[in-house]
Amino acid sequence: MMDVQPEAISLSSVTEGGVSASMAASASAASAALLGVTPMGADADSVQFAVALNAAGAAYLGTTAEHAGQRVMYSATQSLTSTTYQAVDAIDKITLAP
Repeated sequence: MMDVQPEAISLSSVTEGGVSASMAASASAASAALLGVTPMGADADSVQFAVALNAAGAAYLGTTAEHAGQRVMYSATQSLTSTTYQAVDAIDKITLAP
């Protein structure tokens, strides 16, 4: 028999949701700086460097969005797990009652 504490799983789910929201908010706040790089000069090197920095910023934001999305899915899975254990415990109490 497993000893699972649905309340602890629910707390972890809420925590993961909060972390995900914080990550998304931080990325959103930084997006202007990460995507708004302009060339320092009129030469081709400055333009290419600005393009490279904007591309790196876009890659970072894409990775951050994917990571936050994975955490949201993990949070949802934990929530479902907690609910499932609570339901199974309730069914067991009814069916195994003397």
